[in-house]
Amino acid sequence: MPLLGVSPMGMIFVPCYKGYSHKPEYASPEDMANGVKGSEDARGGHCLVNWRRVNRSKALGGLGIKDLQCFNRALRLKWLWTRWKDPNRPWAGFKVNCTEAEMDLFRACTQLSLGDGNRISFWHDRWLQGQMPKQIALLCFKLVWRKNLKALQGNSWMRGLRRMSTDQELRQFVQLWRDIQNLQLSPQPDSITWRLSSSGEYTVKLAYDAQFIGSYSNHQWKKVWKAKVESKCRM
Repeated sequence: MPLLGVSPMGMIFVPCYKGYSHKPEYASPEDMANGVKGSEDARGGHCLVNWRRVNRSKALGGLGIKDLQCFNRALRLKWLWTRWKDPNRPWAGFKVNCTEAEMDLFRACTQLSLGDGNRISFWHDRWLQGQMPKQIALLCFKLVWRKNLKALQGNSWMRGLRRMSTDQELRQFVQLWRDIQNLQLSPQPDSITWRLSSSGEYTVKLAYDAQFIGSYSNHQWKKVWKAKVESKCRM
């Protein structure tokens, strides 16, 4: 069914695909006629409006109508945030089923502070000088056996690197090893902050707005919306 019929609480559980709670080929003809057709965007005459522009905020020249896919993604980040902030939740030990786009957004918007090193994901979290270790040593990441290694546990991250065979792989390994040797662990647990918030806390609004970073306004739209004109007029 269309996500317009799903409450925000339900959207936390249901991944959104092009404005639908499932693949659009299973939507009814009526639903397809009322929204974006399948995987097509505002191109080829499928829509009467440019939805990418309409979904922008009023300050960016849009109408402020929420992009359901972006809104759904922002809601589902609450799982990842709550798992970090409250590890005592009953479900915290289970795998959080998030898409790669949701994980990338979460990692881009958060900053990890290394404490005792017990909660980080060694290769995938931004805990080493604001970067993921797999960004520093991508060739080494391809060789290691334990790609989902949890916590900073001795030299277990090196397993599989005996297969290094090129100078570039060796240089990346040495760079990563040096960065790790300069770390100082503390007895405090690892912590996380939301980079786009002055308080460091996650909110759905901030997660939604983060997906429009880079958009710009080509006109002073605030003055247009504040203009004192009749609310209705007959043409």
